[in-house]
Amino acid sequence: RKQLSAFVREHRTVIFYESPHRIMDTLVDMEGVLGVDRPVVLARELTKTYETIISGSVEEVITQLRLDANQQKGEFVVLLKGAPQRGEAEVSEATEQLMRVLMEELPLKQASSIAAKVTGLKKRELYQWGLEQSG
Repeated sequence: RKQLSAFVREHRTVIFYESPHRIMDTLVDMEGVLGVDRPVVLARELTKTYETIISGSVEEVITQLRLDANQQKGEFVVLLKGAPQRGEAEVSEATEQLMRVLMEELPLKQASSIAAKVTGLKKRELYQWGLEQSG
């Protein structure tokens, strides 16, 4: 968990190896530390007969492995997508809800300014999102 917390704000893709007896624990820890939506790719048994590549959000990959225990066997290369850089941040559902409530009561400029302070996102991005919703 300590090592994974170093990747919370890492913008580059992180690649590491994981053993079959720790893969599920690692993914569950990734889910807790990095969030369920962080994109990840598991490359299992690379260059071998039963090579498999599974990709999706951490939550989706965990679900796929739980549905097929055979996918938990073998050597794993884990590719963790980097965190979004400033300007790439997506507006989450909670932020959308906050913006909608604020936009009902306040001008868009003020709503985006307050939401930026609450969420840590850029005011310009939230303002743009608000314009897209109004138009």
